[in-house]
Amino acid sequence: MISVTTPQTQYFQFQHFAEHSKISHFVSSRKGGLSQNRFKGLNISFETEDIAENVLQNRKILSQAVGIPLENFVMQNQVHGNTVVKVTKNHRGKGIYNHQDVIGNSDAMISNESSVCLFLFAADCVPILFYDPVQHAIGAAHSGWGGTVKKIACETIFAMQHHFNSRPQDILVGIGPSISVKNYEVGDNVTQAVLKAFGTTDNLMIRNAQTGKMHFDLWQTNKQMLMEIGVKNENIEISGLCTFGNPELFFSARKDEPTGRFGAGIMING
Repeated sequence: MISVTTPQTQYFQFQHFAEHSKISHFVSSRKGGLSQNRFKGLNISFETEDIAENVLQNRKILSQAVGIPLENFVMQNQVHGNTVVKVTKNHRGKGIYNHQDVIGNSDAMISNESSVCLFLFAADCVPILFYDPVQHAIGAAHSGWGGTVKKIACETIFAMQHHFNSRPQDILVGIGPSISVKNYEVGDNVTQAVLKAFGTTDNLMIRNAQTGKMHFDLWQTNKQMLMEIGVKNENIEISGLCTFGNPELFFSARKDEPTGRFGAGIMING
């Protein structure tokens, strides 16, 4: 990923997305911001115990840093499911001033309209961004272990196919910072869910030789399922940044909950 430092904060971009001038995108960090204590830094979620005014000011800081008007952002109530919402300009501003105004329970959004910034919250789950440069369409998906076994990333591609005539082989995908397989120990319930969803744990999970516990590889699992439906290997960029292992850069629920949230966004430029 490309690191961008501004006077207000630090954020990241995917290399292959940054080569396309028709879109803007970012993955925020916790650098800068007004929040304190467990939420110290640029916490952008009202769904924490942080001071609401600090969260709103943090959102304004992020908006200014990435050059996208806050009024263009669209936010949803993420529930670890596989529902995808088609977003239009009528949705702009959803959730930016309070969480009660977000788009209802869903974990992915798609759009082909300009000046609509699809925005995700994360703190160990994987934020995944999508761009179809042929049909000029975008997508964003929130994929923790629940969303991953429900194949939310694939559902996002299918929705882009249905609504925008996108072809999987044309779509660029950015798999953002999240907890890495090294740090993501999971219970038997997750192992069984992976087996049910994919028929195997090979290349998707590893067993820790010291603890005997299983670890789930969110990055590889999402990449593999996307390739199986036609997304090209060379079109998938994985950030490689672990939220748990980089506490100075990202919030991590596994490490520090209660804690803040960072975010990821993508928008077709107007």
